[in-house]
Amino acid sequence: MKKNKAKVGDIFYLKLKDLNKYVFGRILFDVDNQYHKVVDTNTFPDDYFPYLLMSHDGCQLVEMYNGVYDKVEHFKHAEILIPRIFTRSINSKSNSLEWGIVDNKPVDYTQVEFPEQLNLSNNYIHLDRGELSVKTSIKKEEAEKLGFKTGLYTPFTILNATLDFQGKRDLIPEDSRWPVYVKNIDLLYDQQLRNKIYSDLNIDPKKSYYELAKEMGFDLARFY
Repeated sequence: MKKNKAKVGDIFYLKLKDLNKYVFGRILFDVDNQYHKVVDTNTFPDDYFPYLLMSHDGCQLVEMYNGVYDKVEHFKHAEILIPRIFTRSINSKSNSLEWGIVDNKPVDYTQVEFPEQLNLSNNYIHLDRGELSVKTSIKKEEAEKLGFKTGLYTPFTILNATLDFQGKRDLIPEDSRWPVYVKNIDLLYDQQLRNKIYSDLNIDPKKSYYELAKEMGFDLARFY
């Protein structure tokens, strides 16, 4: 097992604190090593909001897999449990966990999906998805009633989220358990609200990120 700087496509493990158990995931996108190498962060067009730079500097987009394993070598099959979540980089100082790389599987950028989050800007809610930041007609007052949150995870919290999604909250340290993980920060888990937002924007909710971003002038292929 290699222990180098984690890169796009790497399948990695995270070891539970104080337990000889492991969860696995894969890196789909790296903000520092992909976004920053392509996008000139000093000369943004007037109509471009650098959401990835502003909110996800030093982060990686990952997918997490089903299963909790007693040994690293027991991992054989990658069944996606959490298809998309941003975290501070696996190899950053924010990662207090033991981790390692077990394999690399190239990423098909046409299948990459970014979390769909709602953020407030100039008194209006914006749909933020990858490079896209689209203003909705929802004002701050209405947004507060929606109860939708934004958030940024660390490797420790994505580990806990992976356990939570499998009904294994007993493996999460009691003083670190959150009421809910991931589901309150991504429209993927609230289809009613998601449909409302996309209807408001007159955007086909079934359109992939790759298709939508390319139509708007942001071809994801340029990062891969």
